[in-house]
Amino acid sequence: MKIAVVGSTGVLGCALVPLLVEQGYVVRALARSIKKAQTFLSQGVEIVECDLLSPNVEEHMAPMLDGCETVVHIATSIPRDFTAPNAWEANTRLRTDVVKILLKASLGVGVKRYVQQSITMAYPDYGEDWITEDAPLDMSSDREWVCAPVVAMEEMVRNVSPEELQWCILRGGTFVGPGTFQDRMIENLRAGKEVVPCDGRNFISLIHVSDMATAIVAALMRAPTGSVFNIVDEPIRQGEYSDRLAASVGVARPRRDEDAKCPNSWRCSNQAAKSVLEWLPKHNIIPE
Repeated sequence: MKIAVVGSTGVLGCALVPLLVEQGYVVRALARSIKKAQTFLSQGVEIVECDLLSPNVEEHMAPMLDGCETVVHIATSIPRDFTAPNAWEANTRLRTDVVKILLKASLGVGVKRYVQQSITMAYPDYGEDWITEDAPLDMSSDREWVCAPVVAMEEMVRNVSPEELQWCILRGGTFVGPGTFQDRMIENLRAGKEVVPCDGRNFISLIHVSDMATAIVAALMRAPTGSVFNIVDEPIRQGEYSDRLAASVGVARPRRDEDAKCPNSWRCSNQAAKSVLEWLPKHNIIPE
């Protein structure tokens, strides 16, 4: 089976593509730079140059997907500085404009299966309650910058008839592992700059990037058409996570800023993925 991976050179793509090759898939990697992709991807992977944000990408997408039975869209552009002007523009376009183009091209060339990466951070604050896949996403105005593109993205996928395209949405937790935001957090801990907002009792749902990759492989094999799954490790309170991460690198635990606004609490359940996909997270969310 030939599979097109959109976002093949990101931190998740670099974990996923070798697994797909190992499973016997023929991988076509869509990448902005062939030269860069060749440094990340193994020999035997077909690399197609594709700038997803170029003005004329739509007219070239169908030929890029032609011959592929499956498309996996995992491309993101998470800014280093969340508050910079237009910081989220590229990521928003990848979750809206590019999804629209991919779905249209997939239907046009007869792709059979489509897997879309989404995020659990699009849920509203649920406090101590567990969050399952049937919980509505956050539509509040104060988080529109992150949630609105996710809502639009998922709606576009859901609006495709499962008879035309066998789709699945995987809502991943916050990535940890090499090459993720966790590296920066460790730097801040070592520099004494990390601060836990509020009392640190809010839940966070994390996922090691390698476990996210195995979940995608499991979804390709077992996900029912039209299904949605939370792909997370066991939720942990933010304060506990920060303290354990600090201990792992041998530094003092970060201070609490009890005057800061309490972050949203996302206690996301992974029971559906465990049961239906027969998937389990196997990597420690704290570096060993």
